[in-house]
Amino acid sequence: MASPPPIVEYAVFFTILAVLVPVAGEYLAWVYREQANSDHRPPGYLSWFERLDEIFTPIENGLYRLSGINPRRDLTWKGYLKAVLVFHVCIWVLLFVVLMFQDALPMNFVGVGGESWDLAFHTASSFTSNTNQQHYSGETLSVFTHTFGIGIAMFLTPATGLALPPAFARAFTNKEDPRLGNFYENVVRGLVRFLLPISLLIAIILMAEGSVQTILGGQLTAHTFTMGIQNIRIGPHAGIEAIKMFGTPGGGINAANAATAFENPTPLSNLVLTLPMPIGTFSAIYAWGAWVGNRPHGVAIVAAFFVIYMALTGVAVVGETGTNAGMVVTGNGLHVDQTPGNMEGKETRFGPTASAIWGLSTTGTTNGGVNSMHNSWTALGAFSLLFAFATNNISNGVGTGLLNILMFVILTAFIGALMIGRRPQYLGKKLEWQEMRYVFVVILVLPILVLIPQAAAVVYQGAIDSMNNPGFRGFSEVLYEFFSASANNGSGFEGLGDGTLFFNLVNGVQVLLARYVPITAQLAIAGYLANKKVSPESKGSLDTDTPAFVGLLIGVIIIVSALVFLPALVFGPI
Repeated sequence: MASPPPIVEYAVFFTILAVLVPVAGEYLAWVYREQANSDHRPPGYLSWFERLDEIFTPIENGLYRLSGINPRRDLTWKGYLKAVLVFHVCIWVLLFVVLMFQDALPMNFVGVGGESWDLAFHTASSFTSNTNQQHYSGETLSVFTHTFGIGIAMFLTPATGLALPPAFARAFTNKEDPRLGNFYENVVRGLVRFLLPISLLIAIILMAEGSVQTILGGQLTAHTFTMGIQNIRIGPHAGIEAIKMFGTPGGGINAANAATAFENPTPLSNLVLTLPMPIGTFSAIYAWGAWVGNRPHGVAIVAAFFVIYMALTGVAVVGETGTNAGMVVTGNGLHVDQTPGNMEGKETRFGPTASAIWGLSTTGTTNGGVNSMHNSWTALGAFSLLFAFATNNISNGVGTGLLNILMFVILTAFIGALMIGRRPQYLGKKLEWQEMRYVFVVILVLPILVLIPQAAAVVYQGAIDSMNNPGFRGFSEVLYEFFSASANNGSGFEGLGDGTLFFNLVNGVQVLLARYVPITAQLAIAGYLANKKVSPESKGSLDTDTPAFVGLLIGVIIIVSALVFLPALVFGPI
């Protein structure tokens, strides 16, 4: 059966996405309505959300009693940050111990050994920070590790991301009140009301399509057509796939990730797995407008990043459905048919268009899961992936993506107000040097974490020896690796031998700094703003829900963020 034209696949995907994002955004806004100190009410056609309290509230109250959480105890920004860090230290220790000693733990059906200390450090750091960069093959972990180590972290770390936006919303809904809410209450609500039910729905669809789901065995033996024997690792694929795509962790049970039939068996499962990546991140952006009482502003921010996402996806589709100059054979009478596009490293059941849409969805968020091999993409396609990284993953991660985006929004509001001779303010709160210094800290984290290690790697022999491709491609592989770690993404150009002491330690430190330095700065900004008075909007105030503001925001993102990396991109894919 022939695949539909690329433009049809492209249009259908973004149409479905445009319909689902407002629904998911309204739902998330309802989930955290009280925690964001908001007066939000869902529109009439979604008023049935209110009846879900009867299901979720008893579950949440039971978890509060079981864990000793007092959901009414509000925290200042420093207390909130302390709770975030302590929570993640506990996750890191759990993962490190499980990874180091998985050979002594149950459900190790095929007898895999524990990871080395440096690899365990990198893996624990990666999954704790919701980066999920893998310097190991997924088949080297036991079913216990996947289920009770990696699987638990895949739910808890995006729940942390979801717990941050309601606290940041209080910076604008509070009136001289430094309290940002209760971190643990926000984590529980994110798990019970958002991540778990939607992941369960996705997992059921995947199992119906043929995805594997078991914890009772670790390996399937298949007899091949050539009379050989192939041992294929199996585990809780459907459950892991669901949360890995919706919560944007991205790490898979198999080395080939979602290119394998056990994880992603059909074109329908591929669509079901692609959509949650942008939905999970854009829904928080949409919810922002509802929380602060200005839905048009939330829609304007969504529109700005939607334009960037659609444009880069279009570039990727053009690059991957076109011809690959490297495959043009001349002089020996041979001819390579490139009518289907660049099929190297891609699954025939998906084709280049669906692979390109997935690729920009995974690098346009902090997901990192793959259904094709990015190192086999054309130069134009690879450029679109790296440019998405340069914008800090477009919509970034679940929850944390909104906060990173708001740094650009605040900067745009600051610049725009100065351009028209007005006092800088955003949503009624004055923007002063205390906030702006932290905004620049967040924006500068990515280039510092990427470019300094990149410069060191191209002169350090240990890193050079890990490059399996010479010249520009080898440079691009290392650049992609550092982009992936520093943007908390986790995907990779797999031509790079990254399972070395150098990359394990450097990437392990990168993922931690890239996650927690911005969170620290963003909570500090929230603390400063929450203590300020609300200044009423006037005719002279900068309007933040107009096409002009959207255009200025896109320009600021490209100039301030992406162009910082232009020299590195010239040395690599360009």
